[in-house]
Amino acid sequence: MTIKKEKVAKFFRIITVPPVLITALIIILLLSGDDIFGGFPDIIISFLLLGIIPILAYPLQQLLPGFKERGREGQRKLAFILNIIGYTLAVILGFMMNVQRKLMLIYITYFLSVVILTIFNLLHIRASGHACSATGPLIFLIYYTGWKALLPCLITGAAIVWSSLELKRHTRSELAVGALCCLAAFLISQCII
Repeated sequence: MTIKKEKVAKFFRIITVPPVLITALIIILLLSGDDIFGGFPDIIISFLLLGIIPILAYPLQQLLPGFKERGREGQRKLAFILNIIGYTLAVILGFMMNVQRKLMLIYITYFLSVVILTIFNLLHIRASGHACSATGPLIFLIYYTGWKALLPCLITGAAIVWSSLELKRHTRSELAVGALCCLAAFLISQCII
């Protein structure tokens, strides 16, 4: 792989980390004028629990010895832990605050996606957490804003797949299983809601 190609792949990986995509989703949904957010507290909780807490894995991994020493695998494990914390709190607070049904669908989908990923990890089936969490915003953009979001979502999805394969972070099957975990979580969440 050429240095230029590697830099482009790393750039795509960075801008498509799940907390960034979730934050972009929240901003787009806010600007869409839909009734997803019932008020300012819903917006703050969504940014904090779906975006900020999960992205803390990247700087915290460099500060926490047990995770720092394990390199990329330590970063992956810490991201998983912070995702579980953020998504669980989002569901709990969502129920307590009686957030809009549309927002609760997002919270439950993300919570179930991390539960499904955990089950796969316990079964020693490697699924891409990046693909799983990045699939959510793509699904919700199409679901809430319509088919006009399809092309940008396909381009984003293709960039995620290409960069992950190019950098050898995941195999095609790991990416597919990760994306299917999120799709399954979304479908289950619709049954719950």
